[in-house]
Amino acid sequence: MTTRRFQPPFCRVAAGLVAWLFVVLTAHAHLLPAQQGTLNVVGDSVFVALSIPVSTLQGFDDDQDGLLSATELERHQVRLQADIDRRLSVRNDSQTGRTVLLNLMLSPAHDQTGDRADQLIALKHVQFVAEPRQLVLVTDLFGTGSADQQITIKATRGASGAPSEDKEVEAAVLTPRHTVHRFFRPMWQALGDYVQLGAEHVLLGTDHLLFLLTIIVAGVGWRYWLGVVTGFTVAHSLTLGLAMLGYVQLPATVVEPLIALSIVLMAADNLWRAQRGTVERIALVCACGLLHGLGFAASMDAMGLDAVHRVWSLVGFNVGIELGQAAFLMAVLFSLWVTHQLAPNLKSAQLVRGHLWLCAGDGALLAG
Repeated sequence: MTTRRFQPPFCRVAAGLVAWLFVVLTAHAHLLPAQQGTLNVVGDSVFVALSIPVSTLQGFDDDQDGLLSATELERHQVRLQADIDRRLSVRNDSQTGRTVLLNLMLSPAHDQTGDRADQLIALKHVQFVAEPRQLVLVTDLFGTGSADQQITIKATRGASGAPSEDKEVEAAVLTPRHTVHRFFRPMWQALGDYVQLGAEHVLLGTDHLLFLLTIIVAGVGWRYWLGVVTGFTVAHSLTLGLAMLGYVQLPATVVEPLIALSIVLMAADNLWRAQRGTVERIALVCACGLLHGLGFAASMDAMGLDAVHRVWSLVGFNVGIELGQAAFLMAVLFSLWVTHQLAPNLKSAQLVRGHLWLCAGDGALLAG
């Protein structure tokens, strides 16, 4: 076990509290699952315990075996602590706390050979000038083995020794796209954050944009556009809500290929059955929308619902999705208008078929 003191405790009582909490945290850290952690707020102090994959710590695995040995930990302890202290930041709004103690150890709960382990446990004590009310955790300590790495943190705030029912508890999931989390935030702030996340997810999601493109270019007129977009919205909102509340479960490995296939099928239907009635087309869009709702849920599950404001975070994420869809719809309609102005001799049917063939091809690539 390696310990680094950044500054001596101010008094005997503080030292006793720190020592007691770190004894508790050290015992608990042995049981931490991979890439999970805890955060405890006690007065003006914050205690963080986090399981970190060795793969995210570059330059410390001397023999490149994917494991960290006790010798390597001892050899690089100063640089390791500085690296982790920099990459695991705890703030009170914009104020960064003072690191009082940083403790590193090999995790016996994960893959290990002798004195080697693939996970490192970091125990960090951060102190502020007053009790932090706008607590922010920032980290990029994700493993490199997969693009869907995430860190799950359970945060607790309350007086030491207080009954569990009197403490605030919140769970958060951080991902490479969501590296900052603000704990114990007010409802309006959680709502706004999830509106932004929902809009970003749509506007940065190729599969959802391709599907929207297939249904937008397949018809003309505000009644058609309102009908298909509303149908898609109702359908994906239904499965998004059911999935996030635990009533529907389907793995992402199944949902994502099905979403890609829905793009291909919708484009093919528009190409070869263009005369299908509006009601039938809305029904088909709704069926595909149910799949897309499960895709939205998988993404939101990776980011995590705000444990304190579950309903509002779900509402905010869905509102963000609709705003993103509306922005994309306006952009597509504007681009079609510009194309028509620049090339008035180009027939609308040719333009539509070109878009649909493009969507079908891209959807097939995504499904593959």
